[in-house]
Parts: sequence; structure tokens; C-alpha cells
Amino acid sequence: MKDKKLTEKQRQFAADNHYVLENFLRYRGMPMDEFYDVVIFRFLKAVQQYDERKDLQKYKFSTIAEYAMRSAVSNYFAKKKRRDEKVEILSLDYQLGNSGMTLGDVIADESVDVCETVCKKFSQSVKKRRLLHRNLYKNVCLNTFEKEAA
Repeated sequence: MKDKKLTEKQRQFAADNHYVLENFLRYRGMPMDEFYDVVIFRFLKAVQQYDERKDLQKYKFSTIAEYAMRSAVSNYFAKKKRRDEKVEILSLDYQLGNSGMTLGDVIADESVDVCETVCKKFSQSVKKRRLLHRNLYKNVCLNTFEKEAA
């Protein structure tokens, strides 16, 4: 389905059912100001699909919208996790092997093969851990609570 503008009927339907989006975020403890942009486009796409596809109308709209928004949140956290995993910080204080020397100590020393040690560090596999979404929601809720308590 190509992205296209909502019809007037769809806009009115989205406005009438906006509470579904609000309840979705509130129930999961996700701050509206942080996650509204994450779910709104999937919500609007759900409105469009619900109007255009008769086979979806045998279900409640809230069911269709919640599945779409849950998918959007899941994709958001997966993308965020991938982005965070790619970051590897290597400082000049990085200890090289058992030599006791740091990267800063040997960066200009041509007799030491810095590339071998650094390349070995980057080639080590990172253990992938799958987090359950409820834990992610829980963390979001805790982070929000900590911010509000401060």
C-alpha cells in the first residue's frame, strides 16, 4: 500500500479514535512526548487500512491499531539496539594486551603493531541478547519515574 493522504472520512475516524493511541502509550508507561512520533504513522496507516479493507472490519479497530503500534514500537527498539551495538569506543587509554602499555603510549611508536591488537578487538564477536518488549517497556516506565522523581 502506497502512502497516500487520508480522506476526510479517515481523518474524522482517526480523530474519533485517537484515544486508542493515547491508551496504548499510557498503558505501557511510555511518555507521550517521546513515543508519539514512533506510533502515530502506524496508527494512521491502520486507520487507512481499516477503512479500505473490508476483511479487517470484522475486528475491532482498537485491535488492528494496537497490533500496528506494537509493531512500530518493536521496530523502534530493534533499530535503536542495532544503532547502539555498532558503537565501539576506543580511547587512547585502551590497554594493549598484557604489555601494560596504552594505545596512547604506542600510537607513534612504529615498532609496535597497533593495528593487529585493535583489529583483533574489533573482530571479537559480540554476544547478542534478545530482550523481551515488556522489559523494555518496564525500563521506559522506570526511566520516566526516575526523571519525574528528580
